[in-house]
Amino acid sequence: MNKLIERAVLACACLLMLTCVIGVGRACAQDAGAVGTQKILVLPFDVRADQDLSYLKDSLPQLLNDRLKSLGFEAISSDKMRSLIDRNNVEYLDVQTARDLSLLAGANYAVYGSFNQLGETLSLDVRLVEAFGLKPPRPLFVVKEGIINLSSAIDELGDKIKVELMRREAIADIRVEGNKFLEKDVVLMRLRSRKGDIYDPKALNEDVKRVYGLGYFKDVRVDMDESSDGVVLTFTVEERPRIQAISVLGTEELDADDVQELMSTKIGAVLNPKMLSDDLGKIKEEYRKKGFYNAKVSYNLDETGPQARLNITVDEGNKLYIEKIAIEGAEQISESELKSELALDERGIFSWITGTGVLKEDLLTRDSAAIEAYYGNHGFIDVKVGQPDVRFEDDGIYITFKVEEGTRYKVGEVTYDGDILDSVDKLKKITKLDDDSAEGEYFNRSVLHKDSQRLTEYYSNYGYAYAEADYSLNPDKEKGLVGVAFHMKKREKIYIRHVSIEGNSKTRDNVIRRELRLADGDLYSGYRLRRSGQRLGYLDYFDNADIQPVPSGEPGLMDLKVKVKEKNTGRLSAGVGYSSADGGFLTGSIEERNLFGKGYYTGFTGTIGGSDSQYKISFTNPHVYDSPWSAGGDLYLTRVDWDDYDRDTTGGRVRVGYPLGEYTTFVWNYRLEHYEVSDVSDDAATQIKEVEGKHWLSSTTVGLKRRTTDKRFDPSRGSTSSLSVEYAGGVLLGDDEFIKVVADHSQYYPLWWGTTFHIHGRAGYAFENGSDEIPVFERFYLGGINSVRGYKSRRISPVDPATGDRIGGDKMAFVNVEYIFPLMEELGLKGVVFFDAGEVWDDDESMDLDWKKSIGGGIRWYSAFGPLRLEYGYALDEVPDQGGKGKLEFSMGQFF
Repeated sequence: MNKLIERAVLACACLLMLTCVIGVGRACAQDAGAVGTQKILVLPFDVRADQDLSYLKDSLPQLLNDRLKSLGFEAISSDKMRSLIDRNNVEYLDVQTARDLSLLAGANYAVYGSFNQLGETLSLDVRLVEAFGLKPPRPLFVVKEGIINLSSAIDELGDKIKVELMRREAIADIRVEGNKFLEKDVVLMRLRSRKGDIYDPKALNEDVKRVYGLGYFKDVRVDMDESSDGVVLTFTVEERPRIQAISVLGTEELDADDVQELMSTKIGAVLNPKMLSDDLGKIKEEYRKKGFYNAKVSYNLDETGPQARLNITVDEGNKLYIEKIAIEGAEQISESELKSELALDERGIFSWITGTGVLKEDLLTRDSAAIEAYYGNHGFIDVKVGQPDVRFEDDGIYITFKVEEGTRYKVGEVTYDGDILDSVDKLKKITKLDDDSAEGEYFNRSVLHKDSQRLTEYYSNYGYAYAEADYSLNPDKEKGLVGVAFHMKKREKIYIRHVSIEGNSKTRDNVIRRELRLADGDLYSGYRLRRSGQRLGYLDYFDNADIQPVPSGEPGLMDLKVKVKEKNTGRLSAGVGYSSADGGFLTGSIEERNLFGKGYYTGFTGTIGGSDSQYKISFTNPHVYDSPWSAGGDLYLTRVDWDDYDRDTTGGRVRVGYPLGEYTTFVWNYRLEHYEVSDVSDDAATQIKEVEGKHWLSSTTVGLKRRTTDKRFDPSRGSTSSLSVEYAGGVLLGDDEFIKVVADHSQYYPLWWGTTFHIHGRAGYAFENGSDEIPVFERFYLGGINSVRGYKSRRISPVDPATGDRIGGDKMAFVNVEYIFPLMEELGLKGVVFFDAGEVWDDDESMDLDWKKSIGGGIRWYSAFGPLRLEYGYALDEVPDQGGKGKLEFSMGQFF
């Protein structure tokens, strides 16, 4: 023990020396506050347990040593610790003894204490002793349940020792000073150092760089002070001036307001050189888009203390147009032919109006790809098209595309191998390349890709959902032929395990399922999958209806997930308008196309004014009891005021339908009307006078309707057709007797750039069903927005030779030829130009081709209120009482 006292005296002398240099060493100690600089001496534990656990006296220090080492501390070995205790005859431990031993071991801290067990509860009660006595001992305590958790208790004790030793190295607070306009959070949010983190000079240096990198400050520095809780960091910043005003000078092509709109730098913001540099780039880019490729943009500041005026100066230069586009290396295909494929164009005489000749740099890559695709579709499978060379000269822009054509190939032998589903002859009927080979056509990559797609779709219709139609090309340069080999892989047949529906909160599942052409247990079919999606689109109940094949995880089985996004199917509208046919009118309607979520249609419409007033209530159930049968009916009141008579009608109609195949529907209806013809002019035609008074009409109509269009509204491909025969009178009784046959057909062809070619035709023939003549209002008339535009409604008609009244004909035909093009696709706005021709013939007239013709154009809007049309037609022929040859017409409702 005397030897221990001697060494303690020596330690005190060391402590005195350390005190002399502690002021110098404090700053170093702050920087050296890393975990690895601390040495810890773990002394034996006093074991107090109700069972024989005395072995822990030696093992606990070793376990704690291991834990402290894993945390980065330098722990004095257990052997050295026991040697010190033996040499100094230490019999019991207290705070002073622990300090003495830690000094002798060269440690900064010592740990000693006891292990206690009471029943299943164990505890570690220790003290952390600082070797030089500068800090008071720190008690630490850990409690666990069960001896099995001893290791966990040691780990927790080690963590507590680390927290205690690092406490004075932690960041106690972070402050920001010097900011006048910016919030402190602008700095604080940029820092990675946080309150409670261990002070790290290297990390602090990175934080200073990050704050300075924001661009808002001229200078950033950081000071460090100590407190009882740790280190206090103070960031002192010097802000750049705040923008008091912004001036834009030298602009002619752009307004000053437009320039400022492009900028992220705004009045009231602190100047940020990095952001301002980006703003100058945006302004310059905007000028480039408008053809000012030599535009220069700069800035200067007028500083007045902490605020400044920002002056943006623009030197626009001359506007440059594309003067020449050259395609070097084009030998077998003419340069002019290739230029027609480009989106960019050379400057023309009307460029200042049309905007052609302006370089849009994002189109350069597109045009390179267009040239390469054009070559690939005309036999050049090895063509190479380099990146375009763009030169900006004083007089304009010169663009050069460099092409290496390579050999031009025609289609050679087309073969099929692999899993041949039916026969090679059947596959040849599906593909087109074999026809091109027989006709000596040049190879076309687009045809190749479409053929591959057609083959894949063909296999999918037989249940091979994962079929592949790969291909390989075998060029023969000497013969100039490229052989094509299709490699078919049908893989396994796939059946539908389950069809699930998501997103329908209103529409009932059965309404959706009855439109699907695939159900649980069905063999997969690509055609039926596409047809299902098309039929869901026809419903017009959803903004989006998507059918997704989903792997089921079971071999040979697939799930289908139908995801729909419902839209409003109810509509309430009212308006005031003017119709070229009927003059001014008031109109209103209430309808619901998906009543109760069952798909029922019900609606009420009313129109008052002009020469036509009508009210109608309708109801339709498209699938009676989920069967293929549809049924519905209408009740209506109408009043029509013609030039020579008035007609008031009360009537109704019942109708049913039944599908015949996938695209055709059989329709039948029965119509019963009671009408009165009154106010007949004294000089009216005999045919009109004969129908004056009250009458009953009883008729039935049978017909067929067929639709193959891709969409219900605004189709771009496919057709709609109908044929109907109406029988009135006879066995159905009633006062009117006639038979009327009407045929109608529309065909849609998709063209370039989202445009559509549409041709529509209708023809009708009516003849007597007994001794009575066909009533004048059941005969045919043409003219107006729904037949031959440019002519007034019902103006194309035979006339009574004695009175000049229009009495209609028993035969009619007309045709509409239209070119439809997008105007604003996102709004559903389209334009149309058209040519119409039609004629009506009387009983004794032959159907010659001297038809009434017109031309014109208009706008169509597929709006939320339904399709709207505003069209102007110009009549090319004369008809009686036509008036002016030009007619502007408006209508709302389904297009023909």
